[in-house]
Amino acid sequence: MNQQQVIFITGASSGIGQSCFDYLFGKGHRVYGTSRRPSGDNPFLLKMDVTKPKSIAAAVQTVIDKEGRIDVLINNAGISVIGPAELTHPDDARQQLETNFWGVVNTNNAILPHMRQQKSGKIIHISSVMGLFAIPNQAYYAASKHALEGYAEALRMELHPTNIQVALIQPGDFMTEISQNRILSIADDSTEYQLGYNRALEVIVKGERNGNNPIKVAKLIHRIIQKPKLKLRYAIGKPLDLLAAKLKPILPQRLFQWIIMDHFRQNR
Repeated sequence: MNQQQVIFITGASSGIGQSCFDYLFGKGHRVYGTSRRPSGDNPFLLKMDVTKPKSIAAAVQTVIDKEGRIDVLINNAGISVIGPAELTHPDDARQQLETNFWGVVNTNNAILPHMRQQKSGKIIHISSVMGLFAIPNQAYYAASKHALEGYAEALRMELHPTNIQVALIQPGDFMTEISQNRILSIADDSTEYQLGYNRALEVIVKGERNGNNPIKVAKLIHRIIQKPKLKLRYAIGKPLDLLAAKLKPILPQRLFQWIIMDHFRQNR
């Protein structure tokens, strides 16, 4: 029988976060989710903005007051900025990093003292295969996930003397509502970047529509939180996503880049 755990999930109102919320709750865990704009009157869905430390502190304290502990933190909240790196508005680029990277740091820093006090905990970061390689027109999204990968790896080593464990989930394309949190940032539709941007966006949207069901991520997380020890990285997705991640370290750099550019129709 699985032991009931208190689980805190950011970005739980849609996509992977919502699937994790529903699935883990259904498995008997005490699950609290967060959203910037929670709908309905679900007492387990808390209003929280990962870019605002005071908002995070209030949500975390609500859970601590009710449950006395947080066993598992799932950092899922994120947005996606799409556009040529040169022409992406600086405010959009900063928002990408503020949410996807600094939002994780803010949330971890709010919850880690409680995990230290209880002498246990698991922190699971929803990263991406784009934490391993970049694609055209998602420079800042890839940058946010590369930053997250490095941060989580270092944090895992720093917490090694404790009983607090850190892991990364690296999803490929999944059928999520991240498009609702997508910022299309291109300054001038007459630019020479426009054709490549349009082609890349078409491939990205198609990949999401044909992606895996996010329940697969929820099932993976449920499985690993039952284990005494976590691995650092768990890749999950369609075979093409996983193949690309495996090929990058072994293929010549130019060949790998050509494959990525061809997939996103940048060589045509």
